Amino acid sequence: MASDINRRRSFSLLVLIIVMLYGHKGDSKCDFEAIFNFGDSNSDTGGFWAAFPAQSGPWGMTYFKKPAGRASDGRLIIDFLAKSLGMPFLSPYLQSIGSDFRHGANFATLASTVLLPNTSLFVSGISPFSLAIQLNQMKQFKVNVDESHSLDRPGLKILPSKIVFGKSLYTFYIGQNDFTSNLASIGVERVKLYLPQVIGQIAGTIKEIYGIGGRTFLVLNLAPVGCYPAILTGYTHTDADLDKYGCLIPVNKAVKYYNTLLNKTLSQTRTELKNATVIYLDTHKILLDLFQHPKSYGTLCHNLIWFSCTSTDKFSIFGILRNRILLFCFHI
Repeated sequence: MASDINRRRSFSLLVLIIVMLYGHKGDSKCDFEAIFNFGDSNSDTGGFWAAFPAQSGPWGMTYFKKPAGRASDGRLIIDFLAKSLGMPFLSPYLQSIGSDFRHGANFATLASTVLLPNTSLFVSGISPFSLAIQLNQMKQFKVNVDESHSLDRPGLKILPSKIVFGKSLYTFYIGQNDFTSNLASIGVERVKLYLPQVIGQIAGTIKEIYGIGGRTFLVLNLAPVGCYPAILTGYTHTDADLDKYGCLIPVNKAVKYYNTLLNKTLSQTRTELKNATVIYLDTHKILLDLFQHPKSYGTLCHNLIWFSCTSTDKFSIFGILRNRILLFCFHI
């Protein structure tokens, strides 16, 4: 019983606890003034639909009661993180009206990759706003903030202070689309060949942000996508490729390879950056336990997992059900 309760609480507490413990060396207090986020649909709070306005229901149907720029029926991990740190929801960098950047900005967009895409959004569905583009946006944002304060330009009331960049948390929840977008076409072994390049790009981005003043970085690892319905239905396999939980063995093995290499690379990056904190957050372990032991999180959670994994509905666990499972199963 105790372990079940711990599992339910783990997801909502893990991000905050880790940040509190390691956010600043020698100081357990969360005193971040802003969050700057880089990512894909897992953390996009409206960037994609600001660039390509077309979102309709049922997105946003629970918490916001209307589409709110998220590929979910409600809030995302980044929303709960911001709330836990006493900040408002992050405004998308690409949103021209109604944004407030005093506590950071969100550069994430749905369908983004770490590596530059070699195809068009209208051909493959991959966003043009890759991590390199998001980094350039961040750099330009800092330039604009610095210039606006120096010249006392109008609009300062929605911008952060000039010193905020060294007192911020930089979060990365990206890489899933690099992994999944080519699985069906080239297979898992060929996907593995370029995963070191993906991880190298993430580490390189951290170093570049460090160069402009960033000091605290939080990187979320890759989820067990071999358990995701979209992968199970789109990746050619036999029963021998499935484990006892119904997840794709070769895909999840490749995920573990990616996460191990990511952790190792971030450890090396940590040693190279003086007075910086680089945190590797293992969400994979929590999500895998959810797929493998859904009954431990309650009957409702079990039923939601079963439905999402047997449904062909296009939203599947990636959309409406993804967030509802997190809400019910982890009580966030």
